[in-house]
Amino acid sequence: MNFTYEPALEKYMRQKQKRTIIIEVISSDHSDFQVTELHVHLISEKQADFFIRQKQFRPQPTHMGRVLLPPYRLTYADTVTFGLKSFLGIKYITQKGIGL
Repeated sequence: MNFTYEPALEKYMRQKQKRTIIIEVISSDHSDFQVTELHVHLISEKQADFFIRQKQFRPQPTHMGRVLLPPYRLTYADTVTFGLKSFLGIKYITQKGIGL
């Protein structure tokens, strides 16, 4: 599996001095509906250590740092691409190549 970063995300990561991207599965289960989605975001080194030790996330090294993959079964393309988007001034990380 190969991880690539869009230039805008690389610049943002250097600016924020963050080197770890985490991929989490978030679920909401209410009586009428259930929603499950991927949440991709940057975390600190202290948070990364917690997820690796306590929650058994798997670190994968990349040229920018590392990506923490969850212990759940997900599907991964040969190349996973991370990007940066902004909506109303709020920045968030996008991904292509990971599925539930």
